Amino acid sequence: MTGVFFGCTLLLQEDLKRSLESFLKKINLNYEPLGIDECCGIPLILSGFTKEAREHGIKIANKFKEKNIDKIITHCPHCFTAFKHEYSEKLGINMNIPVFHLTQFVWDLMKDGRLKTKREVNLKVVYHDPCYTGRQGDKIFEEPRNILNSIKGINLVEFDLNRDNSTCCGGGGLLRAVYPKLSVEVAKEKIELQSTGLGVDAIVSCCPFCDVNLKEGADELKTKIKVYDLVNILEEAL
Repeated sequence: MTGVFFGCTLLLQEDLKRSLESFLKKINLNYEPLGIDECCGIPLILSGFTKEAREHGIKIANKFKEKNIDKIITHCPHCFTAFKHEYSEKLGINMNIPVFHLTQFVWDLMKDGRLKTKREVNLKVVYHDPCYTGRQGDKIFEEPRNILNSIKGINLVEFDLNRDNSTCCGGGGLLRAVYPKLSVEVAKEKIELQSTGLGVDAIVSCCPFCDVNLKEGADELKTKIKVYDLVNILEEAL
């Protein structure tokens, strides 16, 4: 059974949660919803509570086993990193279950012709690389761009600093949890300094931390630039 791990931050964003559920329904994915009432444990890992993280991780791994999960899809890059790397490399928990970020899963469907978008989405957008899928993660750079370029009407441009050189939105690594004002200032700086002159309608990412933090930054700046998660764009395109 395929398990889709929703994660804490996404669940706090009701609109994004609805978009993801709607998208999964539209592609007729038979899945087990995971991460609805439990965290992946990445805050414990980032905080240095390795013993507690291992205890928690064992419980999560046992739940996956009980539910006969043979593939995990995550939307949150932090959850992706936890299951793909941190469990085995830092906690000594080997789940032996393939883990995919949502963009990898979706692009596999698209390139094989199993998923085709139907509607035009007329937006000029710039893609923001989340740290934990990009330079701090598995270098998942091309999949989200390929997805956006496959959607009719999307005009994708790049930040000067992109892919391995991309700057953080300010929302990850516990910064938003510990220093929320600083976190939003980082987002504001990225929007102000890097979006100027691009003439974009929106910034798109695929991380719930990036989504909430960049949106708050955009709201404080009162900019006309919108912030979308890639899931929002996909759901509209279908």
